[in-house]
Amino acid sequence: MNRPQKNKINNPTLPENQQDLVDERNLVDVEESEEISLEDRISMYWMENKGFISSCIFVLALLIIALNGMHMYKSHAEAGLQNAYAEAIANETLADFAKANSNKDLGGLAALTVADQAYSAKEFEKALNFYGIAADALATNFLSGRALLGQAFANFYIGNEEAALAQLADIAVNNSLAEVARAEAAYHLAVEADVADRSEEYDRYIAQIQASPLAILWQQRVSMYEQQAR
Repeated sequence: MNRPQKNKINNPTLPENQQDLVDERNLVDVEESEEISLEDRISMYWMENKGFISSCIFVLALLIIALNGMHMYKSHAEAGLQNAYAEAIANETLADFAKANSNKDLGGLAALTVADQAYSAKEFEKALNFYGIAADALATNFLSGRALLGQAFANFYIGNEEAALAQLADIAVNNSLAEVARAEAAYHLAVEADVADRSEEYDRYIAQIQASPLAILWQQRVSMYEQQAR
């Protein structure tokens, strides 16, 4: 596997037309500075790329939620629950609906929507709570991986970095989750491993992404990362 050299000048997670926006005064060559700890190096990566990390949570999220939500809404046998769900959307009471129906798919969908809204508003404690409700309710649903990814990133932003990375590692190896979610987790873990100079771990996660026929978006991200990080 051709790993990128460590002389990272550009931010590989930004589109090419935004590279000039990077403030290079804040960039540090980690190999030339022995004073920066491994934890600081990892934290620097997350902080420098938090905009991209946040956007990843919502890459196709609206489309996925819309399609799965419509399917669940149409196929659900309880007309009363459907009506309550529609009423909760209209009255902006999805949070209450999610809590009251946390053992049902529609409750999980409501919780995921509330969690995403809270995440966007940087209310990470609230987001973490509702991502948890969504993950439990949607455990056998395609959206389960989305909820778990949300948990991981919300955990990071409230300061639980070790828990966040552990959750991403669990997602990456969980064969019951959607491959797209697993590939997203693998990508972030690969970059984190590269920052920490763990070459075998980096190669392992990159190989996982490249082997997935459904991870085209993340394969493109890997290609961009390896080209721009040289």
